[in-house]
Amino acid sequence: MRLSGESVCSSGSSRCNRPSRGLSKAPMTRSAKSRENKSSGSNNGKVYGVVGVVALSCYLNGLTGDFVHDDIPAVTQNKDVLGLSPLSHVFRNDFWGTAMSDINSHKSYRPLTTLTF
Repeated sequence: MRLSGESVCSSGSSRCNRPSRGLSKAPMTRSAKSRENKSSGSNNGKVYGVVGVVALSCYLNGLTGDFVHDDIPAVTQNKDVLGLSPLSHVFRNDFWGTAMSDINSHKSYRPLTTLTF
């Protein structure tokens, strides 16, 4: 006769099967799993929302700022950006609005970036 909690070993075997001593978790039903998945999904959405709000608030003050450093020649003084030159010049000029063939050109060819300004 075996008492509860005693190990059950076969003679000569190094493996023993021991009955579990703790409470086992009952298997979940489909509806319980569904509720658990929905609640964890809504928690993830809240976390992503908080992270998004914090990230946006860090850069919010930059929307009202002036252009600085190289923004002035690249954006505010660039004829390609201001629309004072034909659209085809965007594809022939460097990022700063200087012709690529010019000796003073930086040869930084970024037409898609220029078009976004």
